[in-house]
Amino acid sequence: MQSLQETHVKLLAFDFLSLTPSPSHPNTVIHKGTHLLSRAETLGIVTFREHKPDRFLKFTVDDGTGCIPCVLWLNQLTSPYFSRRCPPDVRRIAEVAKSFATLIQIGVSARVRGKVGVYRGNVQLTVSDVVVERDPNAEIVHWLECVRLAKKCYRCLNVNVNDSG
Repeated sequence: MQSLQETHVKLLAFDFLSLTPSPSHPNTVIHKGTHLLSRAETLGIVTFREHKPDRFLKFTVDDGTGCIPCVLWLNQLTSPYFSRRCPPDVRRIAEVAKSFATLIQIGVSARVRGKVGVYRGNVQLTVSDVVVERDPNAEIVHWLECVRLAKKCYRCLNVNVNDSG
């Protein structure tokens, strides 16, 4: 099985939503039965937003092929997960997460990167980076990059560029 774990794999939602948990590799998912992934990147319009202050921000990104569920954790200052880290580092991580949360608003075009995970049987993206795209061509360029990478790099990804509808 080929591994793409050390990179943010650019995926369209229909490919992202087909990912399945790896039974033998923790914190990874399998794409089309042949590639191990742990990170992904997507770009689309934010269509849903649920904000729980100081806990999390759940949102979806719609790229036209489906909606990718995303979660941005905002509990760095209270989570035991961060208790062993240097307090100034944790504060900085929390500040960055809060700034990302303010960027994510319904209707914005956002490029989102993060770790692929499974929660309650469904794949989701645990956000590590957010960029609001202001270029109106960014989404189509992302689509074209996904198709190119699928054909040249991921090879086994089933992307039919001749499908017109």
